[in-house]
Amino acid sequence: MKPLLIWLAIVAVVFGAYALITAAVRDTRQVFVVVDSSYQMRPVWSDVQRELDRVDDEEHAEFALATTMQGSIHSWQPELTLVGVDTAFGPCTFEGIADHPEAIEADERILVTTSDNQCPTAELVDWDIIELEP
Repeated sequence: MKPLLIWLAIVAVVFGAYALITAAVRDTRQVFVVVDSSYQMRPVWSDVQRELDRVDDEEHAEFALATTMQGSIHSWQPELTLVGVDTAFGPCTFEGIADHPEAIEADERILVTTSDNQCPTAELVDWDIIELEP
């Protein structure tokens, strides 16, 4: 019985060390998130932070956050927090967000908008578009 316990302990230590080393050397992904801040977002504005929390649950990632009207809110950080914007305002436009410096650097690009938004998103090639339901 004692040899079996020793063998199990060795296996647990080896696999634990492998898991720690793998997690430590994994590359950090950069995710650029844009929140639509147009008038059409007002009915779902209270859901935006909940969706950002869901997005920033991804491990080994850093995030840059911007709104369509204000530009960059924060550059690369470990979590997404929408600060300084209390309500949606302004016209609907996604023009130029793909040219944002962080968007160019990012491994992944996400737009958070509403499902009843009339703004065209065709120019956002290779973007993940999250549509919030009113």
